[in-house]
Amino acid sequence: MSENDEILVSVEDGIKTLTINMPEKRNALSAANALRMAEEIEKSGDDGTRVVVMTGAGGAFCAGADLAQRGLENLGQSGPPPEQFMDDLITTTYHRLSTAVYRIPRPVIAAVDGDAAGFGCSLALNADITLASTRARFIEVFINIALIPDGGSTYILPKLVGLKKAMEMALTGEPVPAEEALRLNMVNRVYPPEDLEEKTLEWARKLADGPVKSMGVAKKTIYDAYLKDSEEALEMESRRQARLLTQPDFVQAVLSFFEKKKPTYS
Repeated sequence: MSENDEILVSVEDGIKTLTINMPEKRNALSAANALRMAEEIEKSGDDGTRVVVMTGAGGAFCAGADLAQRGLENLGQSGPPPEQFMDDLITTTYHRLSTAVYRIPRPVIAAVDGDAAGFGCSLALNADITLASTRARFIEVFINIALIPDGGSTYILPKLVGLKKAMEMALTGEPVPAEEALRLNMVNRVYPPEDLEEKTLEWARKLADGPVKSMGVAKKTIYDAYLKDSEEALEMESRRQARLLTQPDFVQAVLSFFEKKKPTYS
């Protein structure tokens, strides 16, 4: 499968759909593919796109960052990459995608079927409208590999679910099922899996038929007021995550993940 096949882009009636297409990896997202999605979203304000839809193929939304991508595959032999390299990588790829979702002056919908884990959870929460199937789960799984939530989760999650629940999710990595996510204001609607695609299209068409430029102004105004310091939070996440990515606990956690055994932390 080529990189072009890993992010599918379709446009119909002003609705641009970005599908993460790596079901064999539960749609884990490499830095290169995060950048590709960011670039597609960034240009959506100028290419006739009226609504952006993000989704995943094969019964999963996104399992987070791809731990088998270039730069991490030889972690056990070469040790962790330099901290500045990781800081720059996070900022220019994954966090660029999060920022693009917030900044684009068009509505962005996330259609979540199956797991939205790690950065995938952040990406789903970044969307303006988040729709879920009944089998969706939202998991701040970072702690399982000795990291902190990123992609904006440290900022948006407490605002949605409250400080205590956000802390629980960050410190335990336990999944939040779709119905609980609806109660916690993490999603807008929950549908049966077989209805999610059609319901998402209904939402997208409804928004696309409206005054999307005015929606863009409304979106910016609401985010400027509600998420005023979100970019500062992304910068803080990136610096601290980069530091953790150089620590022995992260190396141990990733190696244990691939070896399917429980890690031992310092």
